[in-house]
Amino acid sequence: MAAASLAACAPHRAQDASASPSPPLAARAAVTAVPPTPAPPWSSADLDDLRRRLDAIFGGDVFARGGAAAVVDADGVPLYDLRGARPMTPASTLKLVVAATALDAFGPQYRFATSFVALDTPDAQGLVRGPLWFVGGGDPLFTTQDLRAGIGALHRLGVRRVDGALLIDAGAFRGPERNPHWEPEDLDEGYAAATSAVSLDEDTVEFDVTPGAPGEAARVAIEPPNDAVDVRGSISTGYSTDVQIDRVEAPLRAGTHYRNVFELSGSIAAGEEQKYWKPVLDMPAYVAGAIAALGRERGITFAGVSDLAPAPLAAQTLWLHHSLPLAAILTEMLVHSNNHSAEQLLRSVGEKVANVGTDASGIAAERTELRRLGVSPSEFTVYDGSGLAPADKVSPVALARLIAAELHGPNASVFVRALPRVGQEGTVIYHELTDARGRVRAKSGHLAQVNALAGVVATRRHGRVAFAFVVNDPSAQAAEVSVAQDSALDTLADF
Repeated sequence: MAAASLAACAPHRAQDASASPSPPLAARAAVTAVPPTPAPPWSSADLDDLRRRLDAIFGGDVFARGGAAAVVDADGVPLYDLRGARPMTPASTLKLVVAATALDAFGPQYRFATSFVALDTPDAQGLVRGPLWFVGGGDPLFTTQDLRAGIGALHRLGVRRVDGALLIDAGAFRGPERNPHWEPEDLDEGYAAATSAVSLDEDTVEFDVTPGAPGEAARVAIEPPNDAVDVRGSISTGYSTDVQIDRVEAPLRAGTHYRNVFELSGSIAAGEEQKYWKPVLDMPAYVAGAIAALGRERGITFAGVSDLAPAPLAAQTLWLHHSLPLAAILTEMLVHSNNHSAEQLLRSVGEKVANVGTDASGIAAERTELRRLGVSPSEFTVYDGSGLAPADKVSPVALARLIAAELHGPNASVFVRALPRVGQEGTVIYHELTDARGRVRAKSGHLAQVNALAGVVATRRHGRVAFAFVVNDPSAQAAEVSVAQDSALDTLADF
């Protein structure tokens, strides 16, 4: 594998532009106001004026070759169409589909469960007879801090030794951890992490690199500690930072599992402690290694080696953790363009609807949701939940109609508030709006040849409208596309 030079970064990386910190959810909840009275209908004169002004914006070179746009009113009635039915690569705007599907399948207050279970509680000596199961429920934001809390709860319950194996129940999801439709060069990045019912730290491992004196080897520690991670090589202390952490895939058990092996090289400047995050694979084995290491820290040991096994129905719950409410997970996913959350939710939807947590069952549930909302699934050919697959195709009008349909659903306010405020936060912070500032919430999408934006505008006289602006053109400059998108949003806000 080619060496990859890293920069210190957050544990999950948005596939869009960098985002600034967002205000607390409670503060964001009061931002978007719903018009108190029905909006007046669009007149012929208004529609003619809108189309003339948008044609002037989208008629330039930026949208001429590979651009498409669709605007619909809150009832899904077309207001503007520029090749809107054309199948386009949506990039991260595809997350709007899994967000709507998950919200309507689970409800905004749903919480994903993670637990430790056993056949019996510990005896007076702290012995748990038989195995201990760790049961994953697909929580996309389960962290090492949460896991440490669970092991601490076992310790307070009196658990000191398990005379059976540590078993991992990851049966809620099936299928490969890495999507085969993703580009190979993305697979070593945190934004293309694994998908598993047992997820930890968005399926990345943290490397803490502490320099010594110039010429000395830097100290490298991983968080959480984990015997299932093999770290080789070293990083020298020097006068500049060029740290390289490369994944080396080492097949185990006839190629069915991979040990997480990382090769260290490069240098770090003295006095410049850094953190790096790299994706891991074989999540059941990785999580088991973390549990074993954290258990030892609290004086809890296991007699047997870890393995995959479903928890029995008769098992007793020793610790139960509930995730954030789905509404908060969606907000985090859409504001920061979290690919991992989107992939976890896609399989969770599949498990909920079809009792099988695969990408295929999740996509089938999305198609059903689109039909329920009156959106043609023929305009929808996708392979993942995040939009990272370049082969994903969705028409702009399908995205716009999906958003409009959600505006009339029982979870309309939750869906709208989960979208970042354009020009103010998240991956859409760098858009520059004038008349539309404070009136637009939207999801951006960016890949090598894709610049997309889809969301909702609160117009001045006609209520809310939904839009999708997508450019699939390798020659298009993101900054120029953004200018055109912003001009269109300012225009829409004026009506």
